[in-house]
Amino acid sequence: MLQIFRHREPRLLVTGQTISMFGDGVANVALTLLVLDTTHSVSKLAWFATARMTPLVLLLLVGGAIVDRHSRRTLLLISDLARGALTAGLVVALATGVLQFWQLLVFAVLFGSFDAIFTPAMSAMIPEIVPEDLLGAMNAVRPFSNNVVGGMIGPAVGGLIAAWSTTAAMSIDAASFLASATALVLMHPTPKPSRVASSTMIHEIKEGVGYVRSTNWIWTTLTAVTLGNALLFTPTNVLVPYFLRHDLHAAKVTIGYFFATFGLAGAIGALVSGSLAIPRRRIRAMWMAWTAASGVMFVFGFVTQSWEVFLVPIVTAPGILYGNVVWESMLQAVVPRTLLGRVSSVDWFVSLGLAPVGLVAAGYLSSLVGVRTYFVAAAIVSTAPGLFILFSKRLNAVDAGR
Repeated sequence: MLQIFRHREPRLLVTGQTISMFGDGVANVALTLLVLDTTHSVSKLAWFATARMTPLVLLLLVGGAIVDRHSRRTLLLISDLARGALTAGLVVALATGVLQFWQLLVFAVLFGSFDAIFTPAMSAMIPEIVPEDLLGAMNAVRPFSNNVVGGMIGPAVGGLIAAWSTTAAMSIDAASFLASATALVLMHPTPKPSRVASSTMIHEIKEGVGYVRSTNWIWTTLTAVTLGNALLFTPTNVLVPYFLRHDLHAAKVTIGYFFATFGLAGAIGALVSGSLAIPRRRIRAMWMAWTAASGVMFVFGFVTQSWEVFLVPIVTAPGILYGNVVWESMLQAVVPRTLLGRVSSVDWFVSLGLAPVGLVAAGYLSSLVGVRTYFVAAAIVSTAPGLFILFSKRLNAVDAGR
């Protein structure tokens, strides 16, 4: 992993993103507490998360086509500046005392729209600036810094700052976007991807979708992942804070510490993942990790004290992260560069496609049957596809010659 920092462009990218991730970690806790304190409703918190995720999902395919037409670095810069400006606007609304819930929803929608460009642009730019033999390390360095800074330090600090001032917490996030944009400006320009000049955006989107549909291991994995994301992993960010505050009566800072524990466990997983070679049996390795991450969430149904909640991330965070490192490295090594932005956008589009619906459904169902019962049912359903893929010879055939 340390070899990544011998290269100027990856070093700048990781530095800027690390600062931005810290701001995101602070903001995630601050916004969660803000919505809970003003609405006292898990459903409203779910709607806020849905408002951010829906435009991300709906615009990802268009975002992927845009990414394969323009410089990935330029698009990342535009996305960072736009999201920084939106966050600064939220700070002004908080400071002047005019912020209402509908304004938070508008903020979330606009923020998610620029996420739809940032996400595929980041995936597509990495193989442009990183040697192929270091792709696995780079795909681990980013989540390592994300978990240490964005998932551990940021939420822990964010919980403390937000308990004092939500305005201060969101100001830190706005400044972090400016730092990330500065790092991108210092990087060398990246060229536009080569493409047929007369090709329309619709045709290019169809090319990306067609490649995914014709590749069994990609579309099957995406179909299975979308179930776990919709029912389990995405709703966790909403249900666990509510569960800690209203069922276990934990203090506000406990929510920040929970996300920090998730970050610490993920950081350890990233450190290990980045130090390992990509396994010979890639499909089986990543699905063993993802299946374990889903199954352990069954424990949420039986905890009675807040400290027991912290045991779940120890397995879940490293499992998710290791599977993601193998998956992203596999895509970046196999998919043609000219298609990578579109294939990455299809990846995110499908894997997150049901997440907005899942958030709303999780908020509604958990209010009916309770958070405990919901987690037990969701963990069982989410684990089943992974078990099927692990034992499927046809889906594992892509690794047969390795």
